Amino acid sequence: MEELPAPLELLPHLPNELIILEILPRLPVKSLLKFRCVSKSWLSSISTPHFIKAHLEKSSQNKDHSHHSLIAHSSAPHLAFKNCSVQSLLQQPVTHATNVNYPVANTSSSISVVGSCNGLICIVVNGEQIHIWNPSTTKSKTLNDSDFIREKHCYTIYGFGHDEMNDDYNVVAIINPLIVWGKYVEGKLHWPGFSGKQDRAVVSFDLAQAKYGELKLPINGDGASFPLLGVLGRCLCVMYEYQWSSVDLWVMKEYGVMESWIKMLTFPSFGIRGHVPLCISRNGEVLIQFESTLKLYNLQGDSVGNPKIMNMDECCDAIYYVESLVSANANDKKDRRHG
Repeated sequence: MEELPAPLELLPHLPNELIILEILPRLPVKSLLKFRCVSKSWLSSISTPHFIKAHLEKSSQNKDHSHHSLIAHSSAPHLAFKNCSVQSLLQQPVTHATNVNYPVANTSSSISVVGSCNGLICIVVNGEQIHIWNPSTTKSKTLNDSDFIREKHCYTIYGFGHDEMNDDYNVVAIINPLIVWGKYVEGKLHWPGFSGKQDRAVVSFDLAQAKYGELKLPINGDGASFPLLGVLGRCLCVMYEYQWSSVDLWVMKEYGVMESWIKMLTFPSFGIRGHVPLCISRNGEVLIQFESTLKLYNLQGDSVGNPKIMNMDECCDAIYYVESLVSANANDKKDRRHG
């Protein structure tokens, strides 16, 4: 005979400390936002910097990507941001996207998504107005960059990241002839560049020290397109496209160590440039964006899936982010440099 569950009143009482420290930090943001209304004590506990940091760490380390989402925007027929579950993309053939409330009021504006860090997303409007936005909590903050010195025939490119030493979120603006957003890894922002006159390299900017540096690339890339930087599994990565035919994906497994560069996989380019590696699954399958489509590859370079997203047609600038409670109004600084 099947044993019936114990009545609710007979279930063991869990200490509040255990609930706050071990159970709640494992829950999704949507649930935590509701649980803040349970009591003043829960509201206070869930809102502390310690709890927000603990929740972020557990969510970021989840290898099943159950607390990660993909967000993208479309401009036709009108501006819209949509997101979907990364876990679903990795496990299901079809995933449904949902509309997201965004901080940009003027739907005719030109929108660029710079990047994400700890659940915050940086958006640039019309090339100069900056929004720091947490799509999980829907909170945002606006920064105006109208006082930045601009030059003709050059673009202002941005990077967004976390200064861990001072616990600040920084937006860095650089003048450059290329439109490439900075990639955040290990407290630094990274752009493709040159060492000397010819050798290709990675130019870094340390957010805590406000200093530039250089990282060597795995190869100089003779015969390949200009290297594209990305972030995969918290590691800096670089892609080389060869004659519109194939793409090599390299990953720096140990930051700053030249010998740790490994060629993770090679996959066909399908005549497309600007591939974006989004994440790697527990099984070692890499999710890559090809313009408006997604593909899954194993480490042998074999295609193992073509995830479809419903309600996300004509969307671009897909960003992989962790859902968090981090406040968009946390201390922030803008650091202006000429590149």
